[in-house]
Amino acid sequence: MIIRRFQPSDAQAVSDLIITTIRISNTRDYPANAMEELIKTQTPVHVLERASWTHFYVAEEGSTIIGCGAIGPYWGREDESSLFTIFVEPEHQGHGIGTAIIEMLEKDEFALRAKRIEIPASITGLPFYQKMGYTFKNGVDTLDEEGLYRLEKYRIPEAQQAMLNVILSRRSYRGKYKPDKVPRAHLSAILEAGLAAPSGCNKQTTSLIAVDDPALLARIKAVIDPPIAETAPAMICVLTRRINAYRNCCFATQDYAGAIENMLLAITALSYQSCWYEGHITDTDRIGDQIARILDVPEDYELVCILPLGIAESEPAAPKKMPFEQRAWFNGFQKESDGALQAEHRYT
Repeated sequence: MIIRRFQPSDAQAVSDLIITTIRISNTRDYPANAMEELIKTQTPVHVLERASWTHFYVAEEGSTIIGCGAIGPYWGREDESSLFTIFVEPEHQGHGIGTAIIEMLEKDEFALRAKRIEIPASITGLPFYQKMGYTFKNGVDTLDEEGLYRLEKYRIPEAQQAMLNVILSRRSYRGKYKPDKVPRAHLSAILEAGLAAPSGCNKQTTSLIAVDDPALLARIKAVIDPPIAETAPAMICVLTRRINAYRNCCFATQDYAGAIENMLLAITALSYQSCWYEGHITDTDRIGDQIARILDVPEDYELVCILPLGIAESEPAAPKKMPFEQRAWFNGFQKESDGALQAEHRYT
């Protein structure tokens, strides 16, 4: 069995498939006279019209079409889609063909861009669609005026999922780096990402210095004891000013923490690796102060963190994380958890 895109020459076969399925399967749940009226609309012309504005697929075994399904925009929306015309020939039902069609439709570009997919489901098809993860739209579990249930599934669109994948794939890298130089354009993009982070009352207490001069890097690395990131071809130094933002509250730590995380994500997105070194240089030996003097940093700034970066020589190891349901809940501490759903989102 293969699933392929619909061709105009398939229209008659698809029409016949739909009519046969309605007569045999749907008449179990609907009056026969109502189904005969529906059948009158399922002509090859209707199939061709549906295929003209959707991405229509057929399941084929040998030269026989045994299933079909389509996906298209939901009322013309760019971020919502709808499934249509999903039928499996009665003799082939229960063999995974419907599942394969849905899985194909959910890989289509109309699905990948959608945050929500809706389907008008018959009484007959309701258990199947629920098994595929579709739930009642807005919690309404009654039939509409067409005798259909409105079901929906929320998804993370492909573009947004790519961003989430960057977040989920970020690692702290403490290994060796390749000697490849980090281009200034990439360093500038990383710095810009850091400066885009929020700051308390917009005091903008964080400043950044990128170091890519080999001689200057060597001087900085020479004062770091014990040594770290000795092979990194570039380094970003994070500076802060302890300025009160609101009444007597200073949010400088939160400010530079946000900037650092933004830069770590930008570094990952650009296929580099790094590690957040703060305690190592702000301990009692004040290595950060020594680095600040090398970089001519004014005394009213404090150098609080370094981010060495470059192309990793080895794959960073993933740390062991506690399960989702042990650290995140809905509607109260240790209340509802949807770890299975979160896991699905993490890897789709």
